[in-house]
Parts: sequence; structure tokens; C-alpha cells
Amino acid sequence: MKTTKNTILITGGGTGMGLEAAKQFSQAGNKVIMIARNEKRLKEEAAKLPNAIAIVCDLSDEQSVRSLVSTLKSEYPDLNMIFLNAGIATNYSLLDGSNAYEISKQEMLTNYNSAVLLTHELAPLLAVHPESAMIITTSAVAFVPDLMHPTYSATKAALHSYILGLRLVLERNSSSIKLFELMAPLVDTPFSKAVKADYKMPASTIIDALMAGLKKDEYELHAGLTKKVFEKSQKSTQDALKFLNTVTG
Repeated sequence: MKTTKNTILITGGGTGMGLEAAKQFSQAGNKVIMIARNEKRLKEEAAKLPNAIAIVCDLSDEQSVRSLVSTLKSEYPDLNMIFLNAGIATNYSLLDGSNAYEISKQEMLTNYNSAVLLTHELAPLLAVHPESAMIITTSAVAFVPDLMHPTYSATKAALHSYILGLRLVLERNSSSIKLFELMAPLVDTPFSKAVKADYKMPASTIIDALMAGLKKDEYELHAGLTKKVFEKSQKSTQDALKFLNTVTG
């Protein structure tokens, strides 16, 4: 997959890995459409980058997502890449008295349902281009759950399963769309500030690995802690589960 002269949508583009991706794709000569909920921060960051556009969208709200889709279809027919990176996670424990049902609903809407809606609605737009791609961020917790973020982990497991199925459908349809899964490790961003661990990696390192993986068409990208969890999960799910939760505390 080429990593220059694209038009790429990046959700969660106002901070963390999304912002780092926006910076790197912009520097590589791509048009970047940055999506986030925080309008002030998003527009401030987009203003710092050449060829960057800011669009405010709440991914947990269906109408907001559908409005985004409508804008993209009407104003950005050159869109040929999407990077679905936004996510929310709540730090709590199962059976600790927290409202796990309400927490899981919000996490599922943002982390999973929005990805289903965006991939389905934008696939026809991407497919008209001879080279196009979807990139979706999951995590090591797609393999085994982090007990500090139990329902977030479940959303990533669901998303991993969805990606495997969607990739096979795209292949069977001989689609031009390539589907990449960035299975992020612990990243040193505001998103993971509640997790105290030695395995955190800079966002720039992860996006460097993503850019390299895109060029080589590596469809499932593991790095850092994710690679260790994956390797352990191939031998023993229980060992992988214990290892991850020892790391995250």
C-alpha cells in the first residue's frame, strides 16, 4: 500500500496515536481528514499541519456518524483510506459495583458499532480507487482481556473478529480495498494514563511501525506487548491472560 498522495480519514485525530498518525501522514504528502469530539483541540492540532482538515464527530452518536458519512461522500470523493483509531476505555473491575452495562454500551458504540457503520458506508467510496485501504486499531486485549478494562477488552475482541470476516469478504469480492489491523500495545498517551506499566511505547514508534507495515502489506500488525501476548496465546490462553494482567497490574 502506498503511503503518500492519499486522502485519509483518521478518527481520534486530536490526540495520541491518531494525532501522531495525522502528523506522519501529512508529512508524507497525504491529505488528512482529522476526526474527534473535542472541537477546540481538534482544530488547534489540524491548523498546525499542512493539508489537514478538521471535522467534529461523536462516534457514539449514530446521527453524528451518518452526518460525517454524508459530508465525506459529497465533499471528499478522493477519499481512499480510512484509519479507524478512536476508542474509549473505562477503568473498572467486573462485579465491583460499577454500572458495567452502561459502560459497555458506550464503549461498544464508540469502539465497535461506529467501525461497522463507517466501513459499510464508506466501502463503496473507497472501492472506486485502484488502491485503497482501511486501517482499524485493536489491541493485545483482543486476544485476552485486561481486567482493569474488561468491557473495553470485549469490544476489541469483537472488532478483531469483525475484521477477520470483513477481510475475507473483501478478498472474495476481489475488492481493491486492503484491510489492515493495527493491534496496538500499551502506548504512552493520555488514553492509557491509568495503566502503570513498563511496556508502554511512544505513539511515534507505533505509527512508524504502521507506516512500514502498510508499505509491506502486513495485514495484522503486532508490536511490543501485543507481540508477546500473541505468542503466549498461541501456546496457552491462560498463560497469556495471566501475563497481560501481571503487566497491567
